[in-house]
Amino acid sequence: MRKKFLVIIDDSKELKNAIYFAAKRALNTKGILTMLYVVNPATNVEWARVSNLIEQEATSDAKKITRKWSLEVEEKFKIKPEIIIRLGNVVDEIIKLIENDKEIRFLVLASSLDNDNPGPIIKSISKRTNHLSVPLIIVPASLTEEDIESIV
Repeated sequence: MRKKFLVIIDDSKELKNAIYFAAKRALNTKGILTMLYVVNPATNVEWARVSNLIEQEATSDAKKITRKWSLEVEEKFKIKPEIIIRLGNVVDEIIKLIENDKEIRFLVLASSLDNDNPGPIIKSISKRTNHLSVPLIIVPASLTEEDIESIV
């Protein structure tokens, strides 16, 4: 069974550090990089059709963003990441995925440069770490690619 390193894809600046760390670890351990993008469901929408359109547009954007990161990982690390897109609450979907995929061994997130706010996913998941069955790795946003290279 190959180890999977799970990274959550979003629009944060620090995401690059989480991806580089996880991709490098996956490469060095002959593991798999799994990228999860969680689309927030449309809320406060009175009509189902409008809600569906909003979610379809968000899913389309998610596919574009994950494709961009996937291509960058393939080019830089010569590995093809597994891409998963889900609809729901980000923390709930992370926990469900980890529970259902026993090959996931690590959740890799990157912290924000803002000392008062580590980032929305870290902030949310820190309240539910007792629901995680894998180690949570937080990569500091202040690390450079060279720093990450020397660590992994």
